Amino acid sequence: MARIFKDDNRQQQFELKGFVVIPFLSPSETLALSELYSNEIKETPEGFYSTSFSNDTVVKEKLIAGVDKIFDEKIKSTFEAVKKLGSCFLNKSPGPQGEMPIHQDWTVVNEPEFDSLTIWVPLCDVNEKNGAMQVVEGSHRYSDALRSPSLVNPFLDVQTEVRKDLESIAMKAGDALIFSQALLHASPQNKSSNQRLVVTYGLIPSSAQMYFYHKNELNLVEKYEVEIDFFQRYNTQIGQPPSTGKKVAEFNYNEYLINTEEYRKIKNSYFARKQNAMYKMIPLFIDEQKQKYFEREGFAVFPLLNETEVNDLKLYYESLNLRDEKGLGFHVSMDNADKNLCRQIREKIWDTALPKLSEHLKNFKPFVASFVVKETNPKGVVPAHQDWSFVDREEDGYSSITCWITLVDTNLDNGQMGVIRGSHKFMQNHRPSPSPQAPVPLSEHMFSIFPYLHTIDMKAGEVLMFDNRTIHASPPNTTPAIRLAAGVGVTQNDAQLVHYFMKPDGTYKTMLRYNVDEDFFLKYENATLAKMFDEKKLIEGYGEPIEVPYQYTTYSSEELIDIIKSAGNVFNVPMTEKLAKLFGNITQEKKVEEPKQEIISTEQKPVEKWPDSRSFFKKYTPLNIVKEIKSRLVGAQS
Repeated sequence: MARIFKDDNRQQQFELKGFVVIPFLSPSETLALSELYSNEIKETPEGFYSTSFSNDTVVKEKLIAGVDKIFDEKIKSTFEAVKKLGSCFLNKSPGPQGEMPIHQDWTVVNEPEFDSLTIWVPLCDVNEKNGAMQVVEGSHRYSDALRSPSLVNPFLDVQTEVRKDLESIAMKAGDALIFSQALLHASPQNKSSNQRLVVTYGLIPSSAQMYFYHKNELNLVEKYEVEIDFFQRYNTQIGQPPSTGKKVAEFNYNEYLINTEEYRKIKNSYFARKQNAMYKMIPLFIDEQKQKYFEREGFAVFPLLNETEVNDLKLYYESLNLRDEKGLGFHVSMDNADKNLCRQIREKIWDTALPKLSEHLKNFKPFVASFVVKETNPKGVVPAHQDWSFVDREEDGYSSITCWITLVDTNLDNGQMGVIRGSHKFMQNHRPSPSPQAPVPLSEHMFSIFPYLHTIDMKAGEVLMFDNRTIHASPPNTTPAIRLAAGVGVTQNDAQLVHYFMKPDGTYKTMLRYNVDEDFFLKYENATLAKMFDEKKLIEGYGEPIEVPYQYTTYSSEELIDIIKSAGNVFNVPMTEKLAKLFGNITQEKKVEEPKQEIISTEQKPVEKWPDSRSFFKKYTPLNIVKEIKSRLVGAQS
């Protein structure tokens, strides 16, 4: 793809999203263009009006010259060498006639070698009320279909789905929305009492040839080389063969309509590209291959403690005589009411684990430690979830990691850990306390995604390190013995520890961010925070919090499962069969054959990957399994 922006960040954002918004005009320049339009256009037609529709070439030339005078230097400072396609004013009068449907602009260059761009500059503040632009992020790469007035819109059959994905871009007067002409976009009617006036300006890279495509009466597509000012004149001939330009090709072309399933897959493919592009991590692993694996998968498994160290921690745990006081089948020692004991446990685990972690990690610090216990309980599922945000600036590469050190061999029978591979890149929102009061992106999906868990057999002394954004869970422990593990939280040495607490104002739209230290997690655990939330109390001892908007992207179960599968996760047949037997009421026509195993290479331990089994979906209904798990579940969520 030919580069078009001078600024690297703008270029990267444009390539990924298909648009950028930047400051562009000063207030005086904005006013000057508004006055230019008012002086030259005496009567504005109702609805949506473009000055390119005008037959008055003198007026059009005055308007273009006035825009060029203000835009020329800004174009030179913002873009690499470009050719301008011309400009026009767009006016949207109040009323339903001004609505612009979802569309893409015509193909005018050789895509995807080049992009053609529109600079869209409102001369008044714009928002949803007065007809702001709406875009579908990333949609400039959704299809490679040719676009022209005589060709079918490939998204014609999925307009309802596309409309759900439209994002309204609120802008200040003089800002510029710069977008690919292949981007799906629209604008609603102007419901205000004032005109909505905009200047648009088209451009292409200077090395690109400009084209126009027309389907003739023989259903062949004609390709024309046209001059740079072609569209200033063609607006009066739309739908007809061009009267100017050179026809350079004529060919058969298969017009194709995208269906709903294809559209969803295209969206999820973009989502995967976006998450990979946005994800950053400041390295923690000494071994570069292990670091690369962790960044890709969101977890890593390797040996850590020897037999003596494992036995020492087990004996220490047994001496504490801790119990599952709530009877949930799952508990962690840091939730104990005796905070002095919590501190002693933390120091003991740190003394044992940190020297061994130092053999694998660099420039890190610990912030929490606890025993993690799963008691015998055939219905004790820990549902799929993400852990709290523990550090500031995750978007800049800071990350918090749980080091889950198993002190017994773990497998499917005793509630082994499972992860959704690559899910640390799925959702980049902050993750506040408390649970279950704080709504989370997984609230409606914790059980529907459970069958896609990648469960991991581990030997005593091995560690599963996972990003706290990685979705994880575990099935029940159906053996007579407890499943015992020690958890250690680590992060980059210079990371600022934080805690996000849902503001107890009943809106669920604002978080309170506190800068904290490692002792915070000895003082406040989820149960205490949940009680404080219900009583509308705030955290004390850590200064005034900063209010942060609480936002996250929502997905349907189908969309999220598509994303999960696109990251390499597959339906976990053995685990789901076991859960079906435990929770009952699952009609089985016959036993599912266990598929052959595929081995994914890791640094020190093979990880099993189960292939998809279409026959399983025919013989079992995952939704029934989900409903059964959800209705009978007894477990913990953190």
